[in-house]
Amino acid sequence: MSGSVHISSLVVQTKPERLTEVRDRLADMGAEIPASDPCGKLVVVIETESEAGISGFLHEVATSDGVLSANLVYHLVDGEEAAEAPPAAGASQQQGETS
Repeated sequence: MSGSVHISSLVVQTKPERLTEVRDRLADMGAEIPASDPCGKLVVVIETESEAGISGFLHEVATSDGVLSANLVYHLVDGEEAAEAPPAAGASQQQGETS
């Protein structure tokens, strides 16, 4: 294990008549579903050990029966990997620092 946790959020659009089926399948895969609407939209939160885990989950969901689309909307790395990463381009400077 890398000592890092990847927390990701997806928006999944299902066929409205398949919403319950898809929601149950995602829950069985270990995902949290904090929000959904009757038109077929689901907000899905997952935790994985790697970016590859996110990609694999996203591919599996996107190609599932009843799913029209699945899109990654948020990704956070927490743990050792995050501590080793350089600051993101365009990251704001701390107050009092000058360029």
